[in-house]
Amino acid sequence: MQHSTGKIMKCAMCGKEESTPGTFPMVIGVGRICLSCGMEKVTCDVCGQEVKRLTSSRFQGKNLCLRDHMKEVEKYKQHIVKTFDEDSESVEEILHRSLTDAPLGYTLVTVKRARNSMHVWEAEYEKSEILQSRCS
Repeated sequence: MQHSTGKIMKCAMCGKEESTPGTFPMVIGVGRICLSCGMEKVTCDVCGQEVKRLTSSRFQGKNLCLRDHMKEVEKYKQHIVKTFDEDSESVEEILHRSLTDAPLGYTLVTVKRARNSMHVWEAEYEKSEILQSRCS
């Protein structure tokens, strides 16, 4: 939740004006809402849990509880880095695992030695459709 510091805002749900600037909290994907609208219950479209609107978000057209919001946001990350330790497995195993254990929807871009390390490797993945659009 973020609070406004500037002008007087209207509730995104009911249109009620705040009495002093910064009293209406921000709900992600909804906007600034008054406390009475914030206390209304909404159902998470992913897990079905009922939560207060203040502790929910609207993302990609869905009402989400905070836990599912974090999961959904994670799905839209463009770049992921996984680390592998050469002390635990050989370089050949690291290269093989970096290819076979790629996150769903991502393409391996590079495997390289981690910065300032003698034994840690990093596998970098990029969202497949973004990589394909850049390479076309």
